[in-house]
Amino acid sequence: MEEKYVVIIGAGPAGLSAAIFARLDGWNTLVLESNWVGGQGAIAYTVMNYPGFPPGDGAVLIENLQKQVTSSPPNGLGAEIKFEKALKIDTENMIITTEQNQYRASVIILATGSVMKKLCVPGEDKFIGKGVSYYAKRDYNRFNGKKVIVVGGGNSTAKNSIVAKKEGKASKVIQIHRRSSLRAYPLMVKRLQKEGIEVLYNTEVNEIKGTDKVQAVNIINKKTNEEHEIPADWIVICIGTKPDIKLAQEAGLEIIRDFVNVNEKMMTSKPGIFACGEITGCVGHLINAATEGASAGMAASEYLALQKVKRGEVFKGAKNGKYANEYLQMIKKDEKIKNLN
Repeated sequence: MEEKYVVIIGAGPAGLSAAIFARLDGWNTLVLESNWVGGQGAIAYTVMNYPGFPPGDGAVLIENLQKQVTSSPPNGLGAEIKFEKALKIDTENMIITTEQNQYRASVIILATGSVMKKLCVPGEDKFIGKGVSYYAKRDYNRFNGKKVIVVGGGNSTAKNSIVAKKEGKASKVIQIHRRSSLRAYPLMVKRLQKEGIEVLYNTEVNEIKGTDKVQAVNIINKKTNEEHEIPADWIVICIGTKPDIKLAQEAGLEIIRDFVNVNEKMMTSKPGIFACGEITGCVGHLINAATEGASAGMAASEYLALQKVKRGEVFKGAKNGKYANEYLQMIKKDEKIKNLN
């Protein structure tokens, strides 16, 4: 069993930012990721609101962030990323079990981000990877000459439609939205029109049909209740995300309104276990996730430093801006307050 000071579960903007601040204070840090580095940020088509990053592909921002985290000093901070899915957290013994290994940590930071919502209609699960996907950017090279249906009404959905048409070279793209107008910015709506992408309003998908792969989509107009079938080779479902709190729930962490409950120090209901990013309910922008990750990384470092001082150990330099004697004063102050109460 490998032992680490800090184990971070999730390599999105929150997890990577937490790793930066943990490593700045010298703590041995491991980041576990079950899919791809960057989470939703890596598949963002255009990032326009991240300070210091000119409007561009989200994958570039994430690539830079990953290099900063993993490159050896002085070019980076030297944290480690392993592509392993965390299956279980033993909160009493601080052990993380993955599909390949077990790790014992002094601190665990959960940054599991979000997962795409499903339509939950017949045929959806059956055809995942066989004509059903949730990210046009990851499958656009399979759209050439195909008929593609895109479901949803936000900016991300509109971008999926445009990518399918322009980069994927789909022969036809139809966007389906259950409301009477799109939630996307007016400029995005104009781009849809410019690309000749048809939008079906007040419409929902009833079923995804096919044999070995997607061949058609059954839809219903919610105003007229008319149902009909549209031939399709691919359907991209982009109806939003939900926090991925499964691991936290199974670990027995306190959940409030579908989010992991944390205090002002980003600590969960279990000592030594922190959480950050979308699973705590932060606003779903990269900058917000990164901010929460930074806060969790700093709080984790302070927690580790306090534990060292309580054991009578010392450390060189400062941890999260404080020397060992300052942490000792914090401990004494807390003990004094407890005695008064």
